[in-house]
Amino acid sequence: GGRCGRRCYPTRPIYMHRRTAVVAGIAGVAISVLAPGVLARLCGPRFCGRRLLATRPARATASECKGDSTPSTVLHLNAAGASPMPTEARDAMVGYLEYEVEVGAYTAQKKRPHAAREALATLLRCDVEEVALLDSAQAAWARAFYSLNFTSSADRILCFASEYAGNAVAYLQMARRTGARIEVLPMRTDGIADVPALEAALQRTTTSERAERPGRTLVALTHIQTSESIVQPAAAVGALCERYGAVFLLDTCQSVGQLPVDVRALGCDFACGTGRKWLRAPRGTGFLYVRRRALDEATRSGSTSLFGEPPLIDHSGAVWSTPDSYTLLPDAKRFEMWEADEAARHGLEAAAVVCRATGPARNFAHATRLAARLRSGLAAIPGCVIRDAPPSFDEEVARSLGAARCAIVTFEAESTLGVRSADLHSALEARGISVSVSPSTHHFEPAARARPSVVRISPSYINAESEIDTALAAIAEELARLAREKGA
Repeated sequence: GGRCGRRCYPTRPIYMHRRTAVVAGIAGVAISVLAPGVLARLCGPRFCGRRLLATRPARATASECKGDSTPSTVLHLNAAGASPMPTEARDAMVGYLEYEVEVGAYTAQKKRPHAAREALATLLRCDVEEVALLDSAQAAWARAFYSLNFTSSADRILCFASEYAGNAVAYLQMARRTGARIEVLPMRTDGIADVPALEAALQRTTTSERAERPGRTLVALTHIQTSESIVQPAAAVGALCERYGAVFLLDTCQSVGQLPVDVRALGCDFACGTGRKWLRAPRGTGFLYVRRRALDEATRSGSTSLFGEPPLIDHSGAVWSTPDSYTLLPDAKRFEMWEADEAARHGLEAAAVVCRATGPARNFAHATRLAARLRSGLAAIPGCVIRDAPPSFDEEVARSLGAARCAIVTFEAESTLGVRSADLHSALEARGISVSVSPSTHHFEPAARARPSVVRISPSYINAESEIDTALAAIAEELARLAREKGA
């Protein structure tokens, strides 16, 4: 409305005011992102080539908009949830946003294209044509899963008892829709996927069935479960899928960025990942690896395999070739949609470059050393029960099977002291220690689902031993306090 109070139609001056408001809003976002970066520039890690020149304690200035109760600094021990971005990723995003304000979104996209696919392809050791960009790992996983042509009870979904809930509900939905059979395979007593049980299940498909309808079995594996420390033997699973002609869908949400992931060596047809966790990219970024044969088989005339078209497409993933026909793009970009957060993808590219420069193998070694220190300290705190792997887990045995132990550490004290993980999480958060809580529902087995929720701590290569000791001291103090209050 105008100054007279009456409603007016927009005119050019009003449009100019709106544009000014938009510019001011974007500038405000840029300032809020840059402000905490001042300290990071002074004491943060700087990267040069492949050598990490310095490692800082993983504390970052908290946003002033949080409120008076928020600590001035935060100790980040939640890489399995969301990591703080490196300066390189933040600068890439802010720089692109500033350029976008200057020249406009379409011009910025044209003149400053990102190279996120190339950076990820280098990290994953695959071709750039095999990488699609999406806005989360779950979106990437779902695009792959729902592209598969399940049609009847002759089709099978083989998964393991320890499974991410977001994937499990999709299996159930697909079975309800199409009649496809879900076969849940057991875990060993040490928490490692039972690979011989998988081979026995694959062998149950007869030779004649495989010849008539090849590739009608999906094997799905979560590389690292969200609340567990076991890196499952994906390469062994991939080898069996290759031998028996099964489709292999691998969830690498918790592994890419935490440890080296070579999708070719693992033998998977699909692999999904996220930016916000160990890769330290912005939220709203994810990616999907699609093996070349999966791309080719999906469009091959007369194919009877599970490989199919993406569950949804638009004009960026397919060409509208005639009024009544379309042609899918030949590469993994067929799984993408036209609209995207270009600034976030610049941040994703920068984060992938940083990860490669620091070295995934070296990052993994450092983070797992911190995790081992953390487990040792937790074991000495009365009432703590470590839950990220069964007591029978043995790292030497795991290595012989192609498995390993990662930097995810989970524990609870509800079964011993009656202290809920949510309450301990809140107490640690109030002290500026960023961790998370994981429910027990990521499992098919009723006994596992009946366990209490756990506190999840996940240090990464940006953390130091002193920070682990700080967290342990805080856990001991807060757990003792909460237990006293519970007793009272």
